[in-house]
Amino acid sequence: MAIQNLFVPRARIASFDVVLRLEDLNNVPPLNGLFYAKWKCQTHNGTSSRVPVVNCEVLWSHAVRVSVDIPIGKDGLLAPCELRIAIRQEVYSHMRMKVGALTVNLSEYARLSGSSRRYFLQECKLNCTLKLSISITQTDGPDNFAVPPLDRSMVLTDLNDIITSEGNTRARDTASVGNSMSSQQPSRRTANASSSSHSTTRSATTETSQSRGLLPIDNTN
Repeated sequence: MAIQNLFVPRARIASFDVVLRLEDLNNVPPLNGLFYAKWKCQTHNGTSSRVPVVNCEVLWSHAVRVSVDIPIGKDGLLAPCELRIAIRQEVYSHMRMKVGALTVNLSEYARLSGSSRRYFLQECKLNCTLKLSISITQTDGPDNFAVPPLDRSMVLTDLNDIITSEGNTRARDTASVGNSMSSQQPSRRTANASSSSHSTTRSATTETSQSRGLLPIDNTN
């Protein structure tokens, strides 16, 4: 249990099993050296493997599983639980440079069964983005708490979301065209009905004229 939780009644502490996966770092220039990630959450910390840049990408797939205790405020809101990640570059085994950092409040994900997002790095000059997967399951404590709103300021919109948005726009455009064509069909049916009525009238006039021994009326002139 974290030190700050020692003064919180056990009845206001929720325990969670957290599974993290540092997937990859992309938009990385073809630099020399190895890249790795250092992470820290409450009393837990660790380091990923050191990986070179391949095709402007660093692949880790580094999985972490930890247990965290998060206090619940008197207002019923889950207190912050920060996951801090620092991305570093190692050159020639003795030079280490900071590439960027990311801080994620895990309390915001407590009601999500699983999340996989790509994040912008803070303090980063390389315009890199980090893909991070988070899965949180409550294991103990009260569950009648509220979670803080998800901070999307550092979240990069996935390509799938963009494609879905474009697909919805195209579907709306198609539906609009279909409605326009449907609205034109009644007027066409009215015109056809009117033409049929005129034809019937002319036919009836012709038959009446013939029955009286008269020539049919010629309306072509």
